[in-house]
Amino acid sequence: MTRAQTTDEQKGLILSILADMAESDDLKSYTDHVGFDVSALSGSKDLPAAWVAHYWLGQGTYDVDRATMDLLTWPPIARRVFELQQCLAK
Repeated sequence: MTRAQTTDEQKGLILSILADMAESDDLKSYTDHVGFDVSALSGSKDLPAAWVAHYWLGQGTYDVDRATMDLLTWPPIARRVFELQQCLAK
């Protein structure tokens, strides 16, 4: 049995996805994929708070499952997962 993540752990996971995308120069493609409108922000300093708010469920929880699914269904990641599955199937 696994322990439930704290709100801070959930938030950290969601922010780490954002940080990974920002480092890979694919942030625009990824934010478009998840339906996050970057143009609605007044500046880059607003991005982290708005990003976690995108996954906020309320009552002290974030939708980590949706954030994970968004990552796994983003075409570059989905393609790599498929490639790895094919390698394992051989």
